[in-house]
Amino acid sequence: MRKSLVIDPDVQKRLRALPREQCAEVVLKLLELGNAFGKPHAHSGLGIRKLGADLFECRVGLALRVLFRASPDALILRFIGSHDEVQKYLRTF
Repeated sequence: MRKSLVIDPDVQKRLRALPREQCAEVVLKLLELGNAFGKPHAHSGLGIRKLGADLFECRVGLALRVLFRASPDALILRFIGSHDEVQKYLRTF
């Protein structure tokens, strides 16, 4: 079953600010994520890492990470940034 994606307004702003190619890469990764999450064999190559009870990180290329929460029917995108930006975000979380 495909999970719907809920994108936080701050994540939407960040996506719009990315260069076109990088934004396209993120969007494609998010579509793959929505289709594969919850199916371990399907998402094994997506670079997903569990950070907490319902908090996950997904690598997008070498530079970007996407933080999201998993609910029963949706993935809620909370933050997008570099490794260092994610670490800083997690300290304030």
